[in-house]
Amino acid sequence: MKRLPILTFFAALQFATAAQTQDFVYILPSKEIAETGEDLWFKAYLMDRQTFALSDRSQTLYLQVRSAADSVVWSEKYPLLGGCGDGHIYVGTDWPQGEYFLEGYTRSSFTADTAQALRPRRIRVVERVAQMDAISAKAVRDDSVQRRTATHRFDLFPEGGSLIYCVNSVVAFKATYGNGIPEEVAGKVLEDDREIAKIQCLHDGMGSFAVTPQLGRKYEVVLNDGRSYPFPEINCNGLSLKLVRNNQSGIILLVSAPDSASHSFKIVAKLNGMLCSEAEGTVRGQQFVRLPKTLFPIQGIAEITLLEGNRPMAERLVYVNSDAHLNIVANTNEERYFCRDTGTVRLQVTDSAGRPIQAELAVSIFDKAYLYQPGHENILSHCYLSEQIRGNIFNPTYYFDTQNDDRLQALDLLLLTQGWRRYVWNSAPTQNLPLLTDGVSGVLTAKRDVDPKIQVINTFSPQGDTCTILTDSSGRFEIDPQLMVKMPGRIYLKPFLTDRYKTKLSVVNPFDTINAYRLDRPQYLSQNHIFETDNGEQFVFSDDKVILLEDVVVKAKRRSVYHDKVTGFLDSLANVEGMGPEWVCFHVNQNDFTDTLFILNDYYPDFTAHPGNRHCDNDIGKPIPGKEYTVLKVHLYTDDVGRECGVYYNIMHIIYPKRTYTDEQLLKMYGLSKTQGYYPKREFYEPAPLERYSTSPDPRNLLQWRPAVLTNENGEAEIPFTASDVNTEFIGIVEAIDGKGLMGCKKFSFRVLKK
Repeated sequence: MKRLPILTFFAALQFATAAQTQDFVYILPSKEIAETGEDLWFKAYLMDRQTFALSDRSQTLYLQVRSAADSVVWSEKYPLLGGCGDGHIYVGTDWPQGEYFLEGYTRSSFTADTAQALRPRRIRVVERVAQMDAISAKAVRDDSVQRRTATHRFDLFPEGGSLIYCVNSVVAFKATYGNGIPEEVAGKVLEDDREIAKIQCLHDGMGSFAVTPQLGRKYEVVLNDGRSYPFPEINCNGLSLKLVRNNQSGIILLVSAPDSASHSFKIVAKLNGMLCSEAEGTVRGQQFVRLPKTLFPIQGIAEITLLEGNRPMAERLVYVNSDAHLNIVANTNEERYFCRDTGTVRLQVTDSAGRPIQAELAVSIFDKAYLYQPGHENILSHCYLSEQIRGNIFNPTYYFDTQNDDRLQALDLLLLTQGWRRYVWNSAPTQNLPLLTDGVSGVLTAKRDVDPKIQVINTFSPQGDTCTILTDSSGRFEIDPQLMVKMPGRIYLKPFLTDRYKTKLSVVNPFDTINAYRLDRPQYLSQNHIFETDNGEQFVFSDDKVILLEDVVVKAKRRSVYHDKVTGFLDSLANVEGMGPEWVCFHVNQNDFTDTLFILNDYYPDFTAHPGNRHCDNDIGKPIPGKEYTVLKVHLYTDDVGRECGVYYNIMHIIYPKRTYTDEQLLKMYGLSKTQGYYPKREFYEPAPLERYSTSPDPRNLLQWRPAVLTNENGEAEIPFTASDVNTEFIGIVEAIDGKGLMGCKKFSFRVLKK
């Protein structure tokens, strides 16, 4: 057989300009199942979409938690420093049980591109984790029903995009049921009712076979259960692209044409939108093409496009540099611990060559029962896969677990069957306008002309922090992130202008923008089966006198309005100043001239000693809450000599109550505005050494949360932890990033036993 020469293509253009890039957000929760009434901790990374390096293009993370019904239960802002941020979410006691989605947005990752997909982190909320046993059992039963009743799909995907007569091609297939759950199938390929190949799934409902279509023949796939599916359209002309080899030396492709004519072609290779190579060649029948590994500097999905002239003829997604990641070794000082023992996890991070790496680690150690398999992802699967291709990905972490020997073969099948994206055929990705800002922005307007045009606004927080900011000549202003860090929580604003200018201060709510622009955008999620679980015994306490109450409900007799320090002060001030229309005067009691009446005017309609709001020389100001006053009506008449007189009637005595104002009412009264600053930071609880000997139960299911651990020059770090009274298997998740594009993850486990 004649050996075809190999054309080797080198980089003609290296990278698109960094100004055209866009970022994305990855969120790591401290655990994936949360109980109502507890804190859920998280780490957020902002990464450059092309290089996976940490991005400093945004300083504010807008985080929302949405229910499966798409209702927002949490909306807060968190600071980002050098592309990293962390914080906590309070899981409300009123959150309904079910699935929730953590969505992160920033100025550099959320644009006006309506086709931009949402890729949230999926978690589960329950009242108690033991309820997952019933939830899992029901999911298994529902899946069994779905297998029998749901719609089953079988799709064929020719390599390169299309089939061409007389050109040997690889055809991948994918079988699913219900909402994209893989189905294991087997069958045969028929040519004019004659079997030419057998098929069987290799991974998660996916497989492939080779075929050389001939003119005038009928081709179809028949499954063992009797279902049959015809081939997609077979073209008479064109060019095909086939992956021959993908290894350490590079990528070898085969370009084929159905005739012996000479065809000029062009190969364009991109990686995450970066142009890596653009070169031309000629094919007569078949031509091998080699793309050296040096063309692709990082790990990821290479998009290889075959063009004839300016027309794209075929495309192939190829995963490159799968070994370019951080390796993490995690060892506990013991394999088993007793309740309340202390332990240590020793970590070491190296690159693919075994060299120690200084990296930032996020470490979480929690009860294995709080791992939600259907939504489980890690930093590798999300960044390298979920953010790159369309659709829900089933069990994405499988493709990055080095213990799975077939993971790269399975990953190639995934790219053949699910890797088609919305391609842009120019050399640089388009850049959409950002929708968000990093700080708090707004505008100050006045009904009267103000001179000078630049005005001063006083800002302060409930903690007592205060600062002044300036508007521009059009009244616009912004509170920058550095100031927001110094003033955590709610921020209050008050213009220095006097009331006679009738100012109006409008503050932009970025979450309104997010909610408006995220509508109708596709949402892609990780998927997996939910398996039956058995949580077993969760709490074992050594003191028999300790009783754990499963449910404690405290109800208040009346509901009071909550105010922070600022609105609480305004509430007290409003009650002292008496912001209502009522006022007090004193007069001698007509029935007992030795008694003085302190009359409360205008508290009730028509109850006043001075109809028509007449002035009274005995006006003593506003009423005082808790003090007794007289309310009455007066009948006015003119006596015989022309004097105006009055007779009191409907006389009542009341205790003037403390008025209740809402925050909105108080802010309007005193000319203030309020906006969200950064959500206040909390410290993760770790028991002190003496607490280990306390007789109080210790039901912690999250033993350790360290969102930002730095390794030393040897790539090493140590993480201490203290076991609780929960005797079960605990797992630890470690995720690492070097900030320049390398990432890694590691899972370890240990057992806690009853003493």
